[in-house]
Amino acid sequence: MKIQDALLIGGLARGKVIAGEKGISRDITAIEVMEVPEVMSWVTPGVLVVTTFYSIKDLPNRQVEIVQALIHQKAAGIVIKLGRFITSIPIEIIHLADQHNFPIVTIPKDVTYISVLTPLYEKLYLEKQQKTVELQHPLYEIEQSSFSSLPEALNRIAEIVNSPVYIEDLDGRLLYAAALFHADGWRRSTSLFSKPYYSDYIKEVTKWENDVLTNKYAVFYKTGLRRKILLPLIWKNSLFAILHISYTDKELFQGVSPNHLNNVANKLSQLFISDQLYLQKNRQDDSEAIEQFLLHLDDINATKTAIIVNFYGNWLKLTNYPKHQVIDYSSLIRKELYGLVNQLTTCENFIFEKYNKFYLFLYCKEKTYGQIVAQWNEIIERFNGEDSWNFTRVAISPSIKTPTSFEEHVHTVTKTMEIGLKIKPEHTVYTHDKLGIYEILLQLTSDLFARRYTQNVLFPLLQEDNDLMETLQMYLNENGNVSKASEKLFIHRRTLNYRIQKIEQLLNMDLNDADNRFILKFCLMIKDLI
Repeated sequence: MKIQDALLIGGLARGKVIAGEKGISRDITAIEVMEVPEVMSWVTPGVLVVTTFYSIKDLPNRQVEIVQALIHQKAAGIVIKLGRFITSIPIEIIHLADQHNFPIVTIPKDVTYISVLTPLYEKLYLEKQQKTVELQHPLYEIEQSSFSSLPEALNRIAEIVNSPVYIEDLDGRLLYAAALFHADGWRRSTSLFSKPYYSDYIKEVTKWENDVLTNKYAVFYKTGLRRKILLPLIWKNSLFAILHISYTDKELFQGVSPNHLNNVANKLSQLFISDQLYLQKNRQDDSEAIEQFLLHLDDINATKTAIIVNFYGNWLKLTNYPKHQVIDYSSLIRKELYGLVNQLTTCENFIFEKYNKFYLFLYCKEKTYGQIVAQWNEIIERFNGEDSWNFTRVAISPSIKTPTSFEEHVHTVTKTMEIGLKIKPEHTVYTHDKLGIYEILLQLTSDLFARRYTQNVLFPLLQEDNDLMETLQMYLNENGNVSKASEKLFIHRRTLNYRIQKIEQLLNMDLNDADNRFILKFCLMIKDLI
């Protein structure tokens, strides 16, 4: 408790600071009533002295000496009752107090000691109890503090325990992690949605669900692994995730009450929900911003570039994640993608979702198309190099010139990704202009004549089982080499020859003819791209 706090409590609220006002932020550690002048023997640092100066009411010089002694002993301040035994404070005391920022508070004679002392003693007692709780509860600061975001709170917890802190969903997927991280035996990766390294994690997670709901927390420790305290994240009476707090000092959480841990868990739950709402608002803002940009695409000139980027990776597939009333997996993916795209300086970027895929509308005023592609190569290479779990690829569309071409470019960049994955799976950045013959084929997919021609040529095979189509594809890929084709299809040469004969009959084509093989190869490529 500080002097300024005490001035708001009980009878002291009627007090008046007459000197040393700059020192009212001093801490009070004890309160003592003084009616004898021998202060040196009992005054301790932080004590607030309450007195009437009764024993030295006629000795102003002695009063000055008392205040000097209190200042020397680092007392918190002095409260003097005026009107009963003394009616004024010597000017020397006023000057001395102002010089040392030593608060002197006066109270009227009708203010009783009881009205001053009782509430102050109670306040000090409660504060001491609170200090005891803080010593026993290492996360008391988290319970009492306000945080602007969930990552900020997680980072602070990690600093306090000096160990990894992270949040997993009920299937063990990583949702959030503090910046401070090292492998703790349970997990090795901080990649979004990565699973624990611990082999029997499914069994453990299932057990924790019951433990954290029953006891408000659980403790996990296995030989060779770091200890962890597990707190449930709950919203509307539903458990949706588990907070992992690793620690090395086995006594760190001993004596901490479940209620205090529950308060921490509740705060983290609320921060989780707030973060989700913030990310969901970003989704809406991005959608509105894209609409506005498309209305002004005519303003784009040689120094401005607008493109669409398509992202690909197993962690980006929304079908991999359950629909959850609390966890919006899509918003967490967007959060991760923001970290990537924000590395493109001087560019405005807006993420959007379509066909269960993630795209980026990128508008750069000072970067050329080639510069953007080069930067994406650096960004993706760095991202994939940090952790192979979330291995990611991107496809980049040509520059957008008109609002009506937006949907066309979405389709193009999607196909660019599909083609890149097929013909250059070892690459991580695909661009429309680097696909060679596939660039022309991609354009033909929107040509009505090419689509009809392909359909007509392959129609007889499309009515049969998939074995014939697969056989034709492999046979053409191996340039008509029966031995290699049969080996890769894991069938006998005789079976392959039988299938080839049947294909020739259905299509009315001789597959020994190079022109026919070219036509079929062309049609199959168009079919794969449509």
